[in-house]
Amino acid sequence: MSEKIVKKKGKPEELIRAEKLIEVCKLDDASQLLRNFEEKGGYTHHDIVLCHFLKCKLLLWQGLYEDLVKLAEQTYKESIELGKNLLSVDILLIMANALIWLNQNDNFRDILKQGEELLKILPQELLTDYKQREAYIAWLKGRLYVDLKDADLALKYLEHSLALREEYGTKLDIGISLGAISRIFIFFKADYNRALKYLERSGTLIKETGNKWGIGNYFYFMGVIHKVKGEIELSIKHFEQGLTIFNDLNNKRMVASILNHMGEAYRHRGELDRALECLEQALALRDESGHLKEITIILDKLIQILIDKGDLEQAQQYLHRFEQLNNQLKDKESNLLYLLNKALILKKSSRTRKRAEAEVILTQIIEDEESDFELILTALINLCELLLTELSMTNDLEVLEEINPLIARLLDSAEKTGSFSILCQTYLLQAKVSLLTFNIKKAKRFLTQGQQIAERFGLKLLAIQISNEHDELLKQLNIWENLKKSTSSLKERMEFARLNEQMENMVQKRVIEVPELPDEEPVLLLIIAEGGTPLFSNSFSEDWDFEEDLVSSFLTAFNSFSEEIFSEGFDRAKLGQYTVLMESVAHFSVCYLFKGQTYLASQKLAKFIEGIQNTTSIWQTLEKVYKTSQVLELKDSPSLEPLITEIFIDKTE
Repeated sequence: MSEKIVKKKGKPEELIRAEKLIEVCKLDDASQLLRNFEEKGGYTHHDIVLCHFLKCKLLLWQGLYEDLVKLAEQTYKESIELGKNLLSVDILLIMANALIWLNQNDNFRDILKQGEELLKILPQELLTDYKQREAYIAWLKGRLYVDLKDADLALKYLEHSLALREEYGTKLDIGISLGAISRIFIFFKADYNRALKYLERSGTLIKETGNKWGIGNYFYFMGVIHKVKGEIELSIKHFEQGLTIFNDLNNKRMVASILNHMGEAYRHRGELDRALECLEQALALRDESGHLKEITIILDKLIQILIDKGDLEQAQQYLHRFEQLNNQLKDKESNLLYLLNKALILKKSSRTRKRAEAEVILTQIIEDEESDFELILTALINLCELLLTELSMTNDLEVLEEINPLIARLLDSAEKTGSFSILCQTYLLQAKVSLLTFNIKKAKRFLTQGQQIAERFGLKLLAIQISNEHDELLKQLNIWENLKKSTSSLKERMEFARLNEQMENMVQKRVIEVPELPDEEPVLLLIIAEGGTPLFSNSFSEDWDFEEDLVSSFLTAFNSFSEEIFSEGFDRAKLGQYTVLMESVAHFSVCYLFKGQTYLASQKLAKFIEGIQNTTSIWQTLEKVYKTSQVLELKDSPSLEPLITEIFIDKTE
């Protein structure tokens, strides 16, 4: 029977209603309709095949992928009697979808190829039907390359699927493609703001369809984005919303995935008991499914949280279970993960022999070509901690010489793999290590680099943390100078630099909660030409004699320190009780003198520079006074005063 003949007969009413219920994930109602349909009997072979295909869709939304594959294999055989038709293509594609979830990539390729070849030989009677399947195939290929960690090919296929679906697909299809693209920018490109834009577009469309699985998936990945950005409260809020939906759908696979991420999020926040609770629930669900590799992933996180808690006995019990699964799996990736956790437990021992064994294992992981980047980064971080502990115990500078190459490798690995949170944290670590040898210039440079990277990749909370550390260092310069003159031990310097605290935060993956920032107190804004000639000045303080005191003293200091300080790549300097920021733009340097914290002040300065560049009247006036060596006054540029008021005087919301 041809597809064209089948279409003329139309679908039974029960199947039409069931399909609509499945689209919004009213799975119990749809399942009941399909059961009633089968019990009633008396339908064509095509209708029976269609009924079984709809059952496959039910299993897809429930995450029962093994059951789906079995039913799809049976249904495909049934569909062969219908001749070459689109329904056979649909069955092959939904089977491929399940196989990609099960990480059965070889079987996935075979089934997808079969579906693609069948689609090509079918007559294109309805272009929309054909293009919708073509888009599905492109989406599935994109999903494969996501799993294979080939971001460029994944993006190519996912963008192709999106283009086709925007022309021929449903809102749900478009939303699913947008959501998949967002994951490329989360996991591979580390462009979290762009990922959010794709995901928000996806969420808007999917919410309009009412598809519960899609809405739950949207909340799930919103949670993931906010987690990697360090916005833990928002992350947990989204995870909880997704958890509610997937519990309603009885999709245990997705419930376990969300609980896994929630466990990590609570660990980041230092709430270890809640983290354990989530992960133990996830483990119970993974045990129920019997997927050994997924069980090991949960065990990995459980062991590390128990180490954080100091419960080494329970951690050892989970490690023993991991060892048994590892022997069953005989999988290199799982074995490396097992070795990592073994080393982390050995590292906590007070016995030198066991700590040395941990060091050997961690080094082995780093040098193994099959170690993935997350394993390597974790091993490097823990090796650094081992050596820093040795340094504090021995006071031996030779140990410091071993630490610096490890930090350099950690920086390199984090940058190459797009692990920008770890990269920024490592710059903060390197700054503190530089203080041990009183290299203040290096410490300040590393802090500046870390903050700039955090800001570039949307890691706002981390940027604030590093900025606050930089402010604190500037306040402590005299203390460090005195320590340099004294006979302070390395251990004392480590304590003052709070080096162990930073190392512990990195090992335990803890996100530091940043207090709400107060606005700084603005004092002076200057625009200075090359050579130090003032073109514009605005005092915010009525207590100062503007011309005689503030500007003259600042310019004297500016001419003496600006080249030395800012040519080093620093973004701030201390001038008595004030902090000064300076940014160069064209022929000018824009300087901002203030009291208080720097982070918001630096945001305001950047906004001011953007404002003067984008306001033609201000920029032209500046160019004019520069060429004629005049001084710009507020009356010369009516747009300047409201810009200054809006940015520097009005309170930050």
